[in-house]
Amino acid sequence: ATLMSAQEPRGGNAAAAKLVNPVAASPESITAGEAIYMKRCRGCHSRELTGGPPKEAGDHEASNLVDEKWDHGGTDGEIYHVIRNGVPPELVMEPWDDRVNETETWHLVNFIRSKAVKK
Repeated sequence: ATLMSAQEPRGGNAAAAKLVNPVAASPESITAGEAIYMKRCRGCHSRELTGGPPKEAGDHEASNLVDEKWDHGGTDGEIYHVIRNGVPPELVMEPWDDRVNETETWHLVNFIRSKAVKK
């Protein structure tokens, strides 16, 4: 069962927001998340997590992951959901559930949250 309909508006996902991160944001988890990010995510979102122009012409710009704006929700569960499932309907941010396992995804969440602007 998907947590997000194909027409889900920007601004968050109430069902995904309820997901609880089972991986503590320890230094070890953040380090593991950084290694995964640098291997899997930086090509689009940049080494600094600031997003920017896409690798291929015609694609949307990759989201800035460290500013105060969370287009699809900023809870651990929402970030996890976007990494695992992508962003429909265009899937410009494609699903990564076939390339990173659940624990690795939570490490990514912990790394991204560690770098994000604190409110």
